[in-house]
Amino acid sequence: MKKYLLSLAAVFTLTFTACDPVEDFTENTASNFTGDQIDATLVQENGDNLVKVTVHTAGTAQISNGKQTIKANYADLILREMGANTVYIKMLTANGDIVEKQYPVTVTQMTHPLPPLETIIWQGEATGGNWGGDLRFCVGQTNEGVLPYLPDETYDWMVGKKMSLDISAADPGATLRITTGWWSVNLVDDIPIESAPCKIQFTFTQDFADVCKSQHLLFTGNGSITITKFYYEL
Repeated sequence: MKKYLLSLAAVFTLTFTACDPVEDFTENTASNFTGDQIDATLVQENGDNLVKVTVHTAGTAQISNGKQTIKANYADLILREMGANTVYIKMLTANGDIVEKQYPVTVTQMTHPLPPLETIIWQGEATGGNWGGDLRFCVGQTNEGVLPYLPDETYDWMVGKKMSLDISAADPGATLRITTGWWSVNLVDDIPIESAPCKIQFTFTQDFADVCKSQHLLFTGNGSITITKFYYEL
């Protein structure tokens, strides 16, 4: 099948919409450079919506289709729209600047299925419930519970979004309550968990975010519950 190497020379100024609530780079590059100096190769087969992206510039890259971001220097990126698309590559320079280069891509056939769009707040495996306080995102940069600290900006970002919680296991008759502090404000009251694994969804409000900033976000309830992921799904 004939392969087309996409042009790497053009730089565009379209707006980048980050999927992640917080930028996350873990490595610096060996030198400083501008966005148009990012060296990358994009390979597409016959207008397919799969583009193979390889970043040759030293450092940690973020490769994105504008809705999903992959932190890697190589990615099989699935484009989500027919016609004009843009591939975004972000990198962190040695002096701490975030630079970006954009590549136009045209899709003429949607051969590959679209993966779900998720922004993951936390992923792992944690067990709590039994009206305890273990399954909580703590206030400040201390880890008093099982789950990690969440900054105020993340709570603000979550406002108005339908958040999802994956539950992998639960005791028979278990219920889930989503609350704050010592049960001072309830966002969701005692959802019966009919069977696990399952997914619970709820809408995050501004009032809830404001309380979470001074207290904490807590998943509790009747019976033992094991959660594996807390995320936003488009």
